[in-house]
Amino acid sequence: MNFYITPDLKINEVLPLVKEGDTIYLKAGTYKEKVKIDIDNLTIIGEGIDKTIITNDDYYLKHMADHNECNTFRTFTLLVTGNNVTIKDLTIENSSVPSKKYGQAVSLMTYGNHFEAINLKIKGAQDTLFTGPLPYDLIERYKDFLPKPFLIKNQVKQRFYKCEISGDVDFIFGGAMALFEECQINAIGNHGFIAAPSHDESFKYGYLFLNCKINLETDDIFYLARPWRDFAKCVFINNKINGNLGNGRFIKWNDTDRHLHSTFMEYTLDDVKNVASFVKELSFKEADSYLLNYMKEFNKR
Repeated sequence: MNFYITPDLKINEVLPLVKEGDTIYLKAGTYKEKVKIDIDNLTIIGEGIDKTIITNDDYYLKHMADHNECNTFRTFTLLVTGNNVTIKDLTIENSSVPSKKYGQAVSLMTYGNHFEAINLKIKGAQDTLFTGPLPYDLIERYKDFLPKPFLIKNQVKQRFYKCEISGDVDFIFGGAMALFEECQINAIGNHGFIAAPSHDESFKYGYLFLNCKINLETDDIFYLARPWRDFAKCVFINNKINGNLGNGRFIKWNDTDRHLHSTFMEYTLDDVKNVASFVKELSFKEADSYLLNYMKEFNKR
């Protein structure tokens, strides 16, 4: 069944009527609400990336209805726990910007397997996009605080195609096998880290940024990635970077040795120097082989 929603009607008012396999069309306008998608095989289509906007403003220290602080993992504007969900042609934002004032404020949080984002604009500052699962230690820490759908341990596969993702500190983070293909990555502010992966040791693959455009302001000090947990996995292949990255391009996580157990690799045609010692610089042949194997695994159902 198809559902057509206009801004004078809340998305949350329609969701109880929606079933597996349905499609929701969101007309142009701004939808200010906090949305949870737990339906499998659902498609949500906006009327244009800059015309249809879902927005909210929860942030880490904000107190919620249960009188607890919001916590990073409850700040989301849009949450997806359903499998085989596709969302395209709209904007998802958390308006609690800048991060210096609000801290962590997630726009999109995805736990569903085979999630696909097409032509989305995902806007925020710190922790803009979270791709589940949580690190296992946080699953244990929050087992009596977060709902069960947040506590999955299996790795899920997610694709972000031709999306525009903006943020500053660790603004793409989590443990999914996530493919970012032909995306535009915008590093805002004056200091930060694009990716903060947290893959479990048992996960063979993690983040892959493929044929993306990464935009940095001239005065920014940004790094491509740092390991949020041991065994983080993050690979950059054939991306165009506009601006100057910090020395090393990748960086360790504060005073930890997580980088020694993690997998960071890059293939680029740019003339780069002073790459961090824990990063593997791929040859064309190595990058091609990695991509072939990654996609073979990614496309398994």
